[in-house]
Amino acid sequence: MANLKTNYMGLKLKNPIIAASGPLTSNLDSLKKLEDAGASAVVIKSIFQEQIDKDAISTMEMDDAFLAHADAYGFLLGASEDYFIDQYLTLVEDAKKALSIPVIASLNGSGSADWISEYAPRFASCGADAIELNHYEIGSNYKLDGKQIERNYIKFAKIARKEIKIPLALKIGSCFSAPANIMHQFDFLGINGLVLFNKFYNPDIDIETLEMKSGNPLSDNNDFYDTLRWVSLMSEELRLDLCANTGIHSSSTIIKMLLAGASTVELCSVLMKNGVGVIETFLKEINEWMDRKGFNEISDFKGKLAQEAMVDPTVWERTQYVKSIHNIGK
Repeated sequence: MANLKTNYMGLKLKNPIIAASGPLTSNLDSLKKLEDAGASAVVIKSIFQEQIDKDAISTMEMDDAFLAHADAYGFLLGASEDYFIDQYLTLVEDAKKALSIPVIASLNGSGSADWISEYAPRFASCGADAIELNHYEIGSNYKLDGKQIERNYIKFAKIARKEIKIPLALKIGSCFSAPANIMHQFDFLGINGLVLFNKFYNPDIDIETLEMKSGNPLSDNNDFYDTLRWVSLMSEELRLDLCANTGIHSSSTIIKMLLAGASTVELCSVLMKNGVGVIETFLKEINEWMDRKGFNEISDFKGKLAQEAMVDPTVWERTQYVKSIHNIGK
């Protein structure tokens, strides 16, 4: 039996499969099922900055009588925000008591980074083993160039690192003009892990109601290629750990990510589509593959096919494109 233990942001995990933030990590019963199925850690479903604001405003609308007093607005807003945050912190605390695997809290915010100073320390103090932060800025303001947007990301990371003393991961998208550069800057700031890549919710349109709706939030099994490329390109260049995310729907894809240099993977869509039992199946298949290849531990093959380990490192860049084009006519 192979040893599947791995390290991620200083956390000692029994295997590389983490349950990602999502509906399945939003309540204690489901979290227990994920642990029983074999998940090595769980990321509690993200609490969104916009969600807190919206819920707080909705709560205040039920207290119109008090809003006639100018001083009441600020009080009720703060009280409502605290209520919803306290609910989330209670879930994290309960998960820590009930589970034996690491519990990672998750925050998703937008706009300025000031909210990190307010919220993040409270999440760290509730017993979370680590924090995963999502920050996404759409470049829709023509007055902002790419450099400014990336400076905003760096400012966000600096504040987060200053405020959060426990292991810290950033879950990012791939839409940067120079992903390698900004990953190195995150590494320099002392960020402990990067989750590559976030699958952002996409908008859609209902042509019958003529209204906007949300697109399909789930990934499919062909969505992993961008992640695989960047894990392979960056895993040996960075001190921080890489966690692969999006489009991971099979044990073979997990193995590919580990070969490229990922320390862990996060699963969400495949668990929602096929049930949490696939974790046990994937672990069994990874074990069988390792035995077949003569690998005793994850470290025996982790990063074996990262760019720096290749005789010809360009295979992860232009060469693969040329080969693909050449094979189309065959």
